[in-house]
Amino acid sequence: MIRLIFSFKFIFLFSFFSNLYFAALPDKHEFVIEINKQNENTFLNQALQNSILKILGNYDTYSKKENFFNTLDPKDFINEFGSFNDKNSSFSKIIIDARSLRNFLVTNGFDVSSEVKIELIGWILCDTNLDSLDLYQRTKQKCEQIKKNLKNISKERNTDLFFPILDAEDLISFKIKKEENDLDFVYLSNRYNADSFFYCRLSAEDENCYLPDNNLSERDLNFSIKLKPDFAIHKLIDSVLSDQTLEINSLKPKPFTINIKNISSLEDYKYVLKEVEKIIIFSDIAPFTLSGNELSLSASLIGNFDQLNKLFVDYPFFILEDANEESISLIYN
Repeated sequence: MIRLIFSFKFIFLFSFFSNLYFAALPDKHEFVIEINKQNENTFLNQALQNSILKILGNYDTYSKKENFFNTLDPKDFINEFGSFNDKNSSFSKIIIDARSLRNFLVTNGFDVSSEVKIELIGWILCDTNLDSLDLYQRTKQKCEQIKKNLKNISKERNTDLFFPILDAEDLISFKIKKEENDLDFVYLSNRYNADSFFYCRLSAEDENCYLPDNNLSERDLNFSIKLKPDFAIHKLIDSVLSDQTLEINSLKPKPFTINIKNISSLEDYKYVLKEVEKIIIFSDIAPFTLSGNELSLSASLIGNFDQLNKLFVDYPFFILEDANEESISLIYN
């Protein structure tokens, strides 16, 4: 029985849950898109779609609501765009008002991602046929194009994707692998640090990719499900980001009170209001009392109450003093 063993080390960051990321949600998204005949009339829509997908952090959600997203006018969310040429190619630089778009999505009841950057490893076996030079070249070109597509998707989704080079032992193991032994593939090593990985076997006829099995240790590949490369990487990114999402319930907001202590000046007051408005699970924020050094705000809670404690772990400006289903007490730091 052949067993392939090569290294992989998973690092799942506790800091994903830190509001340091949610507090730093970007006000804008910047995209540089190459203009060609296929997208010369749709590149603005392409930028908006990329921005929506970044905010959602979930391709499955995007796909299910794609008709709704297609009704949006990109110019409602674009701050600026311009064109330039580089190496005989035309490009457009587009800046999306991410904060406005995020608030629009939240208002419409969509969950939002932390937008934190993740890292993936792609193990790619290009199974070339050496019996024919023409077939070899076509297969090689196909592999290069698929790798390019995967890189583009990962970039659009705020993901760093690396393709390690398979060594001779890896290649031999892959080549002599028998179908009935597929479930014996185990990734155990510590060559690379990443959030997850996938494996694709590409040939002139097939392009099959496999993902870790969430029902097992997430270190075993599930060879019972064959996926096309583009769908596989979207599905994997969705899986990695699934725990890094703020649940939104804006269609049924709950009255909420925010009390903030240690306000010592007018500048503190203005700054605190600005920072509180960035906390995406609160809406309709309005000050109603300022007594001594304590500010009280009325608000609507449109997020999940259970996420409040996680939300304020390592928050750079507020210390969580107390929280219940009706109010939260913070200390301005």
